[in-house]
Formats: sequence, C-alpha cells, structure tokens
Amino acid sequence: MNERKRQAYLEAMDIQVYFPRQQLPGAKPSPDYDFPAVSSLLPEMNESNEAKTTILTKSERKANGLAEIEELRARPPAVRKATVTSIRQPTQVPETEGESDAALNQENSLRFTLRYYRINEKLAVLEEVPEQGSRQLSQESQTLMQAILKALGQGGLESNAQVEEFSWPLQGGYSMKNTPRIEAAKAISGFLLMRKETDGFTNLLVFAGQVEEVLLQFDGSTRARDFESSKGYFMTVTHSLASMLAVSTLKRDVWQHLQALQKRIDSSC
Repeated sequence: MNERKRQAYLEAMDIQVYFPRQQLPGAKPSPDYDFPAVSSLLPEMNESNEAKTTILTKSERKANGLAEIEELRARPPAVRKATVTSIRQPTQVPETEGESDAALNQENSLRFTLRYYRINEKLAVLEEVPEQGSRQLSQESQTLMQAILKALGQGGLESNAQVEEFSWPLQGGYSMKNTPRIEAAKAISGFLLMRKETDGFTNLLVFAGQVEEVLLQFDGSTRARDFESSKGYFMTVTHSLASMLAVSTLKRDVWQHLQALQKRIDSSC
C-alpha cells in the first residue's frame, strides 16, 4: 500500500503512528517521514463519505474489541485463569496406561502369609492365612481343614503338629531382579524345596487366596489346579479355607479340585 494512503487509514482509525526523531547508535538511517497533513490526502483516496463511514465503523469495532481485551486484563489473575481453563478440553488418559498402573500397584502391594503342615509322607498342606483373620475364624478354618483331610482318608492334624510360616515380602531388604509376583513364586519354591527334603511328601495341597495366581503362573500353559511340580511332588491348588467359610457353595468346587489328589492317595495305599 502507498505510504500516504496507509497514513490516512491509520488516522481514520484513530491509530497514532510513532516515528523516531533521532537516530539510534549503530542503526540504519531512517527515511524522511515528513508527510503532509493526512486530511489533505483523503481526496487522493477517491473515497466517498460512505466509504469513510465504513472505515470509522471498523475503527469503532476495533475499539470495542480492545475494550474487551482491556477488561480481561483488568480481571484478577485467578479469574483470567479460570476463563482460559474453561475452554480447554480434558486430557484423556489411555486405558492401557491406567491398566498398567493398576497392575503395577497390585504387584507392589502383594503380601501374604502361608502356614505349612506336614500330614504324613504322602501329604503336606499349605494354607494362606487372611491378614485380618480373627481367632474364631482361625479355629473354624482348622475345623474345616480337618474335615477335608478326613474326607481324603487322612488322619488329620495332630494336636501337637508343628506349624511353619512363610511371609511375603521377605524381611531384611531383599533385592528383587524381577516383578514381585515372580520373586514371590521363587521364594515359595525354595521354601517348599527345603520342606520336601526334610519331610519327603509326595503331594502338596494348597488352600490359596491371592497366592493362587502366584503358584499357577508356573503351570505351563494349561493352568490346571492339579499338576506335577519340577521339584518332585504333585501340587493341588484350591480355594482358601476363609473363602469356603464365607461362601459355602465353593466347597463343591474344592471337592472337584481334589479328585486327582484323592486317586493318587488311594493308589499309593
């Protein structure tokens, strides 16, 4: 655009133009900005009064827009922040990320206590104990275990039977190279290997709660509840005693889980 016309438009919109009067050190010399009065330039623009009115109308809209901006600037910072935040779209978190975080939290919160009982040379029992179990619940669990052992043709627990406990996580700053679930399975395997060498059992019956997933992850691809361990004994994994006491219908499932164990015990007689 011609500089004179530009000056006329700017004046019509009430925009004051600044031109430096003195040359700054090291700056390129400015051209001579000595323009005649802008009012004398309007005839050269060949614009009618209607066109000028249009320019002024645009100027008014411009002024109104500036007024709105100044109003926003005058608001307290918290108000301006809320105004901007309200038009933002909420950030969507991928489900896979949420699921992975949940799985990680579950891994890190893994903790349980197991009780080991030697019944005889044929059978040993591993029982998962509820963290918040009461004395009464413990007694009821012992009674239920005795009934199951008798149903399998075993004499049950002796009153002076020695009980050993295994708790996870291990104490003493145990350093883990794998996930807590894998490390827990390895620790249980080591504990049972020592018991196997000492007691010589051929079958292990596990009443499991959350430790069920820890034990079954090493069962090849079938995830059967009855399988032969690489340590030289058969393992049968079924529901915990506490869960059977809470939901009596689980006892039917447990009896189905014990059928293979029952046949091995009977065939060894």
